[in-house]
Amino acid sequence: MAGERISNKLKNIWSNPLLLLGFRLVVGIVFIYASIDKISDPLGFSDNVDNYHATPVYLNNLIALIVPWMELIVGLCLIFGKFIQGASLLSAVLMIVFIVLIGQALFRGIDLHCGCFKTATDVSVTSLRSEMIRRILEDIVLLGMSLIITMNALKKEEIPL
Repeated sequence: MAGERISNKLKNIWSNPLLLLGFRLVVGIVFIYASIDKISDPLGFSDNVDNYHATPVYLNNLIALIVPWMELIVGLCLIFGKFIQGASLLSAVLMIVFIVLIGQALFRGIDLHCGCFKTATDVSVTSLRSEMIRRILEDIVLLGMSLIITMNALKKEEIPL
């Protein structure tokens, strides 16, 4: 009985329209901010992608041209409430990809500037490994927000998976 009440309270919290709007705004703003420098400097972002040693070199330029524009479009859709299902699902997929990429680099002992928000290396960062761990934790929080938005958007439209 008590477990059901707690479960229902959590469902009500995670379905709160103001909370969902806040999550959409946070994730949307982060994605737009992350896209700006990459769009203005695709070559620098391509170099950052290459530093992960996770993709063939010939794909890095293509990734550097496509991913920032995806981030921008996803961010705008989330902020303006358009195509929420697709935008939130794509934001969750992108967050998973980012977590895996940074995690594999960390696991393999590759210290790198992630290129998440700036293409140039931040000279104020003294420990790249701790910066990478911080980025992974931030991405996990953003992934959680994206999944909550996605689950509510899919539930609202009753779209079969």
